[in-house]
Amino acid sequence: MKKIALKNVRLIIALVIGVLVFAPAFHTKAADNNFGFAFKLKPNCANSGSTSRYRETSSVNNPWKVRLDSSTEGKGTIASFWLGTYNKNMNAVQGSAIMNVKQGAKTRYCGAYKVANKNKTYLAAENNNYTSKTYYVDGIWDEETW
Repeated sequence: MKKIALKNVRLIIALVIGVLVFAPAFHTKAADNNFGFAFKLKPNCANSGSTSRYRETSSVNNPWKVRLDSSTEGKGTIASFWLGTYNKNMNAVQGSAIMNVKQGAKTRYCGAYKVANKNKTYLAAENNNYTSKTYYVDGIWDEETW
């Protein structure tokens, strides 16, 4: 009987430790972070995008951000970015206005549309001019900043 009780205590301790260690990973808290992105801008203004992140906030006033650090198109060139998200049917939709961002410029901020709140989002992009060439871009972004 004592062995069974000891096993139960050990099991309970293991479960408590597991919850304490892994619970923060299951809950995303809104914060200002710098997540790296790197992808290619497809030819002919086709859309490109990053991996998705959950936008925790319920406020459209909580801006997202992007900074274009480098582009193989050249120094000072421009790419168009917006917050991509999904509607209730899981179709990709625009989650914010489009921002034209210059390579090497400071971080740009933009509000989001309501559809992006409490939803999976991603950094969407395209070249700001129509060309048959492919360019590679990288920088930082965050789906919410406070």
